[in-house]
Amino acid sequence: MDFSNFALKWFTLCYSVLAFLLIGSGGYLILKKEQATRYLKEAAENEDPPTLFIRILKYLFLFILPGLILSFFPFSWIELLFSIWSLLVVYIGGLQLVRWKQNRKLIKNSKQLPDIIKRSGAIMVAVGFAILLLAYFVITRQPPS
Repeated sequence: MDFSNFALKWFTLCYSVLAFLLIGSGGYLILKKEQATRYLKEAAENEDPPTLFIRILKYLFLFILPGLILSFFPFSWIELLFSIWSLLVVYIGGLQLVRWKQNRKLIKNSKQLPDIIKRSGAIMVAVGFAILLLAYFVITRQPPS
């Protein structure tokens, strides 16, 4: 089995899917910040963290873990750094869920939550376009079939 060809295809798929998910989700947060604020305020009423966030982090982790391994076949600094960065994002997101009791108090009392959500959406769109450039880089690096 040719791992380098499989790794190139994996990262092309990974980057493309993640980029479009970030651009779509970020655009949704920008356009529907009131709905997202309402969802967070309702979620802050519960003592347990939202299962949606837990599922997102779980599937992101399962999606990125093969990328960490495949970044060594052939070795690529870009894919390795992306995988480590992605794992760091999952770790930070997990920390926020572990600290849910403190975070839910902040969410309940925040008057700036819609602006924070809109800003987060804009960051997600920008990161999505950056990841789309990484997908382009991987596609142009692939050997012709």
